[in-house]
Amino acid sequence: MLEQVAQRIQTFLAQVQSAPIEHMAGALGQGKMLRSKLILAICPKHPQLLDFCAIIEMIQSASLLHDDVIDNAQTRRAHDSINHTFGNQNAIMLGDVFYAKAFVELTKLDINIAQLVAHSVVELSRGEIKDVLASSAFHTDTARYIDIIQDKSASLMVASCAGAAMLAGLNPQAYRIFGLNFGIAFQIMDDLLDITQPKEVLGKPAFSDFKEGKSTLPYILLHQHLDSKDQAHLQACFKNADEQALTWCAQQFEDHNIAPQVLEHIYHYAHLALQAIKGHSALEKLASSLIEREF
Repeated sequence: MLEQVAQRIQTFLAQVQSAPIEHMAGALGQGKMLRSKLILAICPKHPQLLDFCAIIEMIQSASLLHDDVIDNAQTRRAHDSINHTFGNQNAIMLGDVFYAKAFVELTKLDINIAQLVAHSVVELSRGEIKDVLASSAFHTDTARYIDIIQDKSASLMVASCAGAAMLAGLNPQAYRIFGLNFGIAFQIMDDLLDITQPKEVLGKPAFSDFKEGKSTLPYILLHQHLDSKDQAHLQACFKNADEQALTWCAQQFEDHNIAPQVLEHIYHYAHLALQAIKGHSALEKLASSLIEREF
């Protein structure tokens, strides 16, 4: 089914009638299609199911294309990023094409689903701006961190899950709650993996979040455990971390047992997500496997 989603995306892009766009899109590579997996678990059959999955995946790809420009990323999914290969301007415009074409196709769905997805993109964009503003200096506000990832990471999860529920004729409210909390848990896990897994597993350099100016939960919790001298050292490493500084950070994470503390937050939000859809065995199984992933 995921292969059919990928083919539908290719069909949508072919309709744009631009060889350069298809060429660059081909170099983007295919992600894990997490949102489509969730959609298919909630609504395994519907005439517009492939279209909905393709729309969501195109919006996700568009946000990642823009993210990589903002972060000056060199890699994505273990390959050179689009901005690195084709330049920032092309990466931005390709992202705009993905957004625009997705919204063209979105107009063909039920108006309630269209509005749901459109609103999630507003939230996603709002979260990106919050993230950029937060990158100016290291912060230690856990509530601010959750607020950012709720918009930037969880909003499209909410739209995916609630939209799938609408397609399936289910009450979307429980799936909204699931999508929100699952999205938060999933992003925290991503941020944890950034400090625990090597480049070969991540598909990007380890410890890249801190170097890009992201105050993620592992660093926020670490700051709480450090004395004032080490807190100052951690803050000095923000966006300016060389290999020696990253080695120091890695040792501090181990010394202060940060990973298990981050996992407690992940399990908290995962529990809230799973409670919302209790009894939906396919979705429970998928969500549990994704949260417990190593990449």
